[in-house]
This record gives sequence, structure tokens and C-alpha cells, in this order.
Amino acid sequence: MQQRFPSLLFTMSLLSLLGCSPTTKELPATLAELRVKIEAEHYTDLSQQRNHSRRSIRVVLSNAKGSDIERGDVKIEVNGKPMRFGVGKGNYYDRHPYYLLDDDDNLPLTPGTEHRFVLVLPDGTRHDIGTLRTPAALSPEQFDFPTQAPASGPVKIGWRDLAEPALLQLGRSEIRREAEGNVVVEGAGPHDPEAPRRTIGPGWFRSHSGHWAVPEKLLVSTADRKLLSLHARVVATSEGRMSPAFSKQSSMQATRLIQLEMEFAKVE
Repeated sequence: MQQRFPSLLFTMSLLSLLGCSPTTKELPATLAELRVKIEAEHYTDLSQQRNHSRRSIRVVLSNAKGSDIERGDVKIEVNGKPMRFGVGKGNYYDRHPYYLLDDDDNLPLTPGTEHRFVLVLPDGTRHDIGTLRTPAALSPEQFDFPTQAPASGPVKIGWRDLAEPALLQLGRSEIRREAEGNVVVEGAGPHDPEAPRRTIGPGWFRSHSGHWAVPEKLLVSTADRKLLSLHARVVATSEGRMSPAFSKQSSMQATRLIQLEMEFAKVE
């Protein structure tokens, strides 16, 4: 034991420095110390490089210190259907236990419906976690954003008959050639604070339908940087009703996300 302890101490110190949070098999003494993070997502990406859709519900349990709980004998159910337990593995022995339902489980994730979550402990006791309503129906067909840039006239995005508000964010990707001749494609991500964005859909002084002319700054090409494509990211979210029996740091959120792309140039 004396020979192993320094090695174990070194390993734990290394994990701490690398930002890795160890998992635990110990359950909190009370539900009030149990954090539950629930994320439901319906994602459609119609960009030319990806063009796919997926649905998933993911749940992570953790204790008051933030350590994820790795217990296969603890169950989570959604509308009576058991979720799959799994453990993702990263670098430096990092482990990420989770519960999942996705398209492989024929997950419908029907728009505008409530999903009831239940925790089943190893002794068989059942505890209502809460309910999460998915956003109203939102489809790519409700948006006018052609895959190819118009030959002339203004560049704009239009939407129609939205049932609920959504966040619309615009962005661009561009292409440049380095001095060595290498072609580099660059673009800002969804968390870019300078990306033009606005709330669309029904609300105060907002209609169910409308359009937005793309800001000129997103359309600029120079000799050094050429506009490759424009991106439109539409996000609708809804928060769940969490049982007060669980940690106040728990969260439940459902997201409907649509990614559209308009091409201006091709990578040569």
C-alpha cells in the first residue's frame, strides 16, 4: 500500500490539473443532493457537408460536488420506457456516465408533448423527476433560405406560420489561401457573440411569419477572404418542471434546432 499511494496521489493530481472530474458509485444520502441534468434535442442539419437529422434524450446524474454517478443499477424512465445506461470514455481515464434514448430506440420526441421522467433506485423505489414539454412543431419547410445564393437582388431569409418564438442566428464561413498555397476554411461557431441574431415567431410586435435581409457585413468578400457560405441557425427551447425533491442545481431543457446553409462559392 505504501508503494502504491504515491502513484495514486500523482494520478489524482494529474487528473485534477487536466480538469477531469472522477465519477462515483456512491449515491447521495438524500434526493436534495442529487443533481439531474436532462437534455432533449431534435436536430436537423441541412448543410451540404452533413445533411442529417437526429433525436435524443440524455440524462446525467451527479452529486453535490459535481461528480457524475456511475451506477448501472440506478434506472431512468421516460414515459414508462427505460433509458439505456452507458459510459463514455475520454482521455486520461476520463469517464462520462449517462442515460440515453435516441433514434436507435425509435424515439419519437413528438413536438409539443410532455415527457415524464422517473428515477428508479436500486431498492425499487420510484421518484418523479418532473416533466419536459418539447417545443411546438418546427420544420425546415417553414423557412425560405435557398441552398444556392441568388444571382441578383437582396439576400434574405423568410419564415412562415411559426407556432412559437425561436432564436434565429446568422453566420458565415469564408475561404482564404495561405502564402504556402494551402486552402483554409474558417467560420464562427454558434456561441459567437458578434453573430447577428433575433427572436422570430409570435410575440409582442412580432408576427408568425416574416423575413430578414442578411446584414451587408456577412456578404463581404475581399481579395484575401472570399465568402464561402451563409448559415442560418434556428433554435427553439422549452424548460421542464423539475420536482422540488431534487437538487436546485438540476435542469431540464428541450431543444429544436435547424441548421440551414446557402452556398456562395466552392472550395477549389
